[in-house]
Amino acid sequence: MAGYELGLLPDADPADGALTYWGVEDVSAAVGAALGAGCSVHVPATEVGEGIVTATVRRPDGTIVGFIHNPHFAPG
Repeated sequence: MAGYELGLLPDADPADGALTYWGVEDVSAAVGAALGAGCSVHVPATEVGEGIVTATVRRPDGTIVGFIHNPHFAPG
């Protein structure tokens, strides 16, 4: 099953704006690749419940990119 997810982050900094998370198989590997491309860690890889792992990085231009692995969600 494929689809979309919406998550609300009540403790997020409003200055960060809306965040988009790219579905990946390995969040730590995706963060490592982003760091190799010049990004810095914004929020480190963290399990947020039920095996779901998220992380965000800040690109050199200041924008934020997120990564998510949700074992309950099959990409389509």
